[in-house]
Amino acid sequence: MPDHSVLHVVFTMNCLPAGVRKHIRGPRRWDAAAKAPAAFAKALDEAGLKATFFFAPEALSKLKSIANDLHDEAFELGLLCHPQLSGYQTYLGSYSYERQREIVALDRDTWSQRMGMVPTTFRPGFFSANDYTYHVLCMEGFRQGSCSLPGRIDDEQCSRWLECPPFPHHTDPLDRSAAGTMEFFEAPVTSDFEAASFIPYETYTPPHLRIEEPDLHSYARDLILRHLSRMLEDQIELKVINFVTSNLVGWGQDEDPHVDRLRNLCAMLREIAHERGMTLQWASLEALHRKTDRLLGVPDAEEDT
Repeated sequence: MPDHSVLHVVFTMNCLPAGVRKHIRGPRRWDAAAKAPAAFAKALDEAGLKATFFFAPEALSKLKSIANDLHDEAFELGLLCHPQLSGYQTYLGSYSYERQREIVALDRDTWSQRMGMVPTTFRPGFFSANDYTYHVLCMEGFRQGSCSLPGRIDDEQCSRWLECPPFPHHTDPLDRSAAGTMEFFEAPVTSDFEAASFIPYETYTPPHLRIEEPDLHSYARDLILRHLSRMLEDQIELKVINFVTSNLVGWGQDEDPHVDRLRNLCAMLREIAHERGMTLQWASLEALHRKTDRLLGVPDAEEDT
């Protein structure tokens, strides 16, 4: 039976290599690229929480030691895929099924060689995907990810997420905008997914739980409460809130505002959970996948440890 008294919170960080490569901008220096995940992890540890870190394979050429430390401290590691970093011309969602398999397999193998383990959790850069992507990820051995930002429209980046499921779900092999029964499990970033229907823009990213957003506190509480209400209305069994950030924005630098912002967000989350009679609990994407499978009665779904 689902535990409706738990509010699961997911924190994710995208970890890019330093410099600018093929128009993909990372931190200015490698020391800054390394400080960011360390500072984010330390702040979450102090709050009794953890995170999922998506490392681009190219970042692991210099950040392998910090990635190993995070793994040893029970943080979840996943793969961040920017095809331009590995020599391709454009965004993942612009490619055919066969070329996406080639790109994803190359990144998976490079990541695995550098880390000594095979990644099973995935995020595409800029949330770029098409209707082949989830099938590709499943075929290449990935089991879960956070690939979507509901309500986002950016055709140049092949990142179009109108009317996609806003809550964690198993995916469809032919339609990224539909829930399905394929093994790959998707946990969208929490966003104002209905805002685009009121915005007459061809390119639009809705308000979402991006930690470095300066005005996040002006809308985060309302957005979280509206998501909780919608999850109750739709009878969503696992209540999940999903945040995102990046090693690009200055975590761990002098006069870094992000740690204080994160502390305030954690306090707000605990307050919301208390008001709703819920317990706040961090969950990895892998753990959310297992919990969902157990609720669905999937044979051999493992218990959490």
